[in-house]
Amino acid sequence: MPIWDRDLEVVKWTPKFILRSLKFAVRHYVGASATQLTHYPQGGTERQFSNVKCVKKTIGVYGKAGCDFNFTNPVNTTAQNIDLGSIVPAFARVLETRVVCDESPTGLVSMALTAGNASAGAQFMASVQCFTLSTVVATLVALLWTVAPTNAASKVWIGATPGANWSLDTTNVGKWSVYTYFTEI
Repeated sequence: MPIWDRDLEVVKWTPKFILRSLKFAVRHYVGASATQLTHYPQGGTERQFSNVKCVKKTIGVYGKAGCDFNFTNPVNTTAQNIDLGSIVPAFARVLETRVVCDESPTGLVSMALTAGNASAGAQFMASVQCFTLSTVVATLVALLWTVAPTNAASKVWIGATPGANWSLDTTNVGKWSVYTYFTEI
C-alpha cells in the first residue's frame, strides 16, 4: 500500500477524520462542533482550535419584546447609542461587523447605523442605511485594522439616527441583528 493511502482515512462516512502519523502512530479526530472545529485526540480531551468567534445581539424599537436591547422613545430624530457590552475578549481583534434588518420599522423613512468601540464611534462601521426588511450591511474591519487588540475586553456600540421621529412607531415593529466577528488567541 502506498504511503499516501495511510495518511488519511474516512471512517464510516462521518465528518470526523482519522489522521495517522507514520512516525508516531498517533490517531487524531477532527470534527465540527456546534460553533467551531474541534480536535479529538485519541484517549485525550477534546480541544477547540478555531479562533474565529461570532457574537449575535438583537436590538428592537421601543417596546419590542424578545430583543437583547431596545431603543428608547424620544419624540425627535436624535441619534441613540446602545452599548452591546464587552463582547470582544482581551487580545482579540474585530474582523467584521454585520447588521441585518430582521423587521422593517414602521414610520421611519431612513435609519443611519454606525458601529464602533466607543459611544457614537464609527470605527467598525460608518454611517450606513439599514431600515428595509432583510437588508444586510457590513464592514470588513480586517482590511482596515482600525482598532488594535487590547489587554482588556472591548465594547461594541451601535448608533442609530432615524429619519423620522422615533415616536411615530406605535406598533413596536422593528428589529435588527448585530453580528460581531473576531479572532481570539
